[in-house]
Amino acid sequence: MWYPAIPIDDVRARIAALLQLDEEVRQGEPNAIVRRLYREAIAEQLCFLRLIEATYEGKSEAFRELNRRLQPEPTTEEMMYALSRVKRVLKLGFIQPKTAEISQRVIDLLCERLLVPLDLSSEEEPEGMQDTAPSSASQAPRLVSAQTAQRFFDAVLRESGYEGWRVILDHSAQAPRIEQGLRQFILPAHTPLSVDQVREYLSHELGGHVSRSVAGERSPLGLLGIGTNDSLTTEEGLALYFDRQAAIMQGKRFDESRLWLGTLATGLASGVLTSPQTFLSLYTFFASFLLLYRLLWRNDEDLPTAQEKAHTMALARCLRTYRGVPDLRVQGICYTKDALYLRGFWMISNAVAKDEAILDRLAVGVVAFQQLPDLQELGIVTPSHTLRRLAVDPELESRILSFEESENHSITEPG
Repeated sequence: MWYPAIPIDDVRARIAALLQLDEEVRQGEPNAIVRRLYREAIAEQLCFLRLIEATYEGKSEAFRELNRRLQPEPTTEEMMYALSRVKRVLKLGFIQPKTAEISQRVIDLLCERLLVPLDLSSEEEPEGMQDTAPSSASQAPRLVSAQTAQRFFDAVLRESGYEGWRVILDHSAQAPRIEQGLRQFILPAHTPLSVDQVREYLSHELGGHVSRSVAGERSPLGLLGIGTNDSLTTEEGLALYFDRQAAIMQGKRFDESRLWLGTLATGLASGVLTSPQTFLSLYTFFASFLLLYRLLWRNDEDLPTAQEKAHTMALARCLRTYRGVPDLRVQGICYTKDALYLRGFWMISNAVAKDEAILDRLAVGVVAFQQLPDLQELGIVTPSHTLRRLAVDPELESRILSFEESENHSITEPG
C-alpha cells in the first residue's frame, strides 16, 4: 500500500501547534489535575500525528513503536481467548455436513500456513460459549432504507437536544461511524439496515459515543467532550457492554465475534502466539473462516452469496489491520487499534461486576476508566441518559418503521 495523499505539511503544522498548546497548558493551567489531563491528551494526539508522519516517511520501526504507545498488541491471554472462539466455530462447523469441508480447510490454513497450534480434541468450552451458538431463527430480518434510518436518527438527535448533530449518508462509507469534531453520525448510503441494526446503532453510536460527547461538552471540563488520554478503550468497551446487555434483555443473540475478531486479526498479524502474518496470508485465512462463520450463522444465505460477503469482509478486515503500515514486506507490523474492543469489554465487565455504579460515573463524558478518581476529585457529576432507555423500548421497531412513510415524526421517551 502507498500513501501519497497524506498532507504532510498539515500534519507537521498540527504537531507544532500541539507542542505550543502543551507549553501553554504547562505554564498557564493552575489546577494540577486539569493540567495533567490536558497534557496527557495532547501527548496522545501528538503520538497519532507522528504515526502518520512515520507512514509518510516510510519508517517502519517508528510506526511500530508509536503504534504500541497508542494501543499495544494483544496479550497472550487475549489471543488465547480469541483462538478459543475460533476453535469453537470450527467444532460447530464439523457438526454440520455442509460446513465440515470448510472447517477442515480453515484448520489446514491455521496449522500448516499460519503455524497456529490448534487442538480440537478437548471437550471443555471457554466460559460464555452460549453466546456463539447458532440461532435457530430462519426468518429474514426486516429491512429499512438508509434514508429511513437517517430520518429516524435525525429525529432522535433533535428531540434529545443534541444541537448541531446531523446524520449524513455517505456513498463511500462501508460502516457507520461518528465524526465527533464535525458532529456527524455517518451511515453508508447504499446499504439497507435491519431493524436490529438500527436499534444497535441507536444504543452504540448515539446512546454511547454521542451521548457521552455531549455530556462532556456540557460539563465543567471541556476536554470530556473531546476525549481524555486512552478514552477510546473505555468508550468501545462500554458501548459493547451495553450492546450485549440490550441483546440479553431482548432475548436476542449478541454477535460475540465483534469482541474478538479484531484481537484475532491484530494478534495474527503481529505474531502473538504464532508467526507474524502477511496481508495475503491473513486475507486467505479470513476469507475461509468468515465463509464458515456466515454459513453457520446466516441461514438465509446460499454458498455464492456467503462467499462474496466473506471476501468483502476479509478484505475490509485486512485493510483495517494493515492501514498505515509503511512497508508490508516487514512482517510483524500492523495497526493494532482493533485489539481494544475485547480489552475494553473485559475492563468494563470486570469493573461493573465489582461496582455497577461505574456505569453512571462513566456517563459524564469521554473519559478513560482509570481517570474516574480524577473526575471525582474535581467534583464532576454524571447527567442522566435517555437514549439507551429508548434503545430497549419494546415499541421501538414500530417507531423506526413509521419513518418509512413520512419525514415528520417525533420520538418520545417511553413511559
